[in-house]
Amino acid sequence: MRVVHVASEVAPFAQSGGLADVLGGLPPALADTHGLDVGVIAPLYRGVEARLTARGIALDAGLPISVVVGPHTFECALRIARIGRVLHGFIDCAQLYDRAGGLYGPTGNSDFSDNHLRFGVLGKVALEHGARVVGGPIDVLHVHDWQGSPAAIYARMTSAPCAVVTTIHNLAYRGIFPKQAMTDLGFPWSLFNLHQLEFYDQLSLLKGGMAVADVVTTVSPTYAHEILTPGFGEALDGFLQWDVRRLVGIVNGIDAVSWDPATDPALPAPFSVAAPAGKARCRAALADEMGLSLADNQPLIGVVARMTGQKGLDLVADIAPELHRIGAKLVVLGSGEPDLESRFRWLGEVYRDHIAVRIGFDLALSRRVYAGSDLFVMPSRFEPCGLGQLYAMRYGAIPVVHAVGGLRDTVLDPGDEELAQGHGTGIRFDSATPNGLASALERAVKLFRDPRVLPIVRRAAMSRDSSWTASAAQYVQLYRSLHPAP
Repeated sequence: MRVVHVASEVAPFAQSGGLADVLGGLPPALADTHGLDVGVIAPLYRGVEARLTARGIALDAGLPISVVVGPHTFECALRIARIGRVLHGFIDCAQLYDRAGGLYGPTGNSDFSDNHLRFGVLGKVALEHGARVVGGPIDVLHVHDWQGSPAAIYARMTSAPCAVVTTIHNLAYRGIFPKQAMTDLGFPWSLFNLHQLEFYDQLSLLKGGMAVADVVTTVSPTYAHEILTPGFGEALDGFLQWDVRRLVGIVNGIDAVSWDPATDPALPAPFSVAAPAGKARCRAALADEMGLSLADNQPLIGVVARMTGQKGLDLVADIAPELHRIGAKLVVLGSGEPDLESRFRWLGEVYRDHIAVRIGFDLALSRRVYAGSDLFVMPSRFEPCGLGQLYAMRYGAIPVVHAVGGLRDTVLDPGDEELAQGHGTGIRFDSATPNGLASALERAVKLFRDPRVLPIVRRAAMSRDSSWTASAAQYVQLYRSLHPAP
């Protein structure tokens, strides 16, 4: 079976969030474990070739191609690199992708005005030239989020003989553009209706990608149910209920080889379920690095997240003055909305004895936060899957999470009585309020201070299989239901 994934980012070469981690982990699992012919099509942004070269991965000279999107023609090259068993086709088009700033805009909080064309070209190249990457006709075209959705739309416009799977990584990002973008992208106006691309008199690329898909997947079973409701459906809940053929939730995995505290070079000491002693050294080193003094009975709470309302970082800021009463200290790493960044900078100054803040994205430091933290907080208001809680459990930090989406599906909290017996892998809370978070942290601190229970819960968390193995098997089953073997 030949499967082509179409996405706007792939870890570790171009990344703004969890989408890239999925594209870095799922395709190799499909190829290595299940023997599928798997390709990935993505843009060649500025800096990607240098990152490939640094890892000893060479891009070929490329196939020159002219890409026609609506009234526009772009001269590009499809350049291929083999990474393990997966072939990656990077679209080299300086006019569209060789830009300063972020992947989607000059800054993290802005967009390029021609993003519809940038990812329209991605879709056209994937559909018209993806067969070169997988060595023959595409059986399954698997597109990711709104940026990959044009490929699905073009596939249906041309009656391409492949199955189409569209994955929602976060329904809040719907790819909304003025309706005039229909002409720019060469979409027929017959598709501009409430059952396909029209969204409140605008164009939604994600809606279009879902409308034409044989199956829509999202990244956890609970989120698949949540988005059918007004509270989580982003004004698409009715469409999802009535116009989407099939909706399936499959939890994401993580790269269990890269994310392994026993071999992670970013850590000051290795540790594992069988040899946990290095965890204490990582905790002491993190506190020292962040300038916090830490008593043995004081848990260190970690946060690694985008500073947005979705992630509930305002709730963490709200309870910061409670940390002294709770008896804990806090390390925060992230960036995002300017107001939240400013608020955390202020908190780090005013409560410097209890809170250490680093604004920015630092992968090596994030690994040290996971490894050095006793508890890890994710109070997201919604969370399609979440990877932070999976990394935290892998690194022995007990997750404290709002019980939504993938957080509910991956963190087991059987209640205080069972936790006292050492069952479970973390703490969940149902109310996304400062009081709800504070109460959950009090439970977590109590667990941390129980020398009998903490090692058992930590061992269970670290032993959880969060690899891509089980998730990849579910995707293969899904693909085969759409394209049975001859």
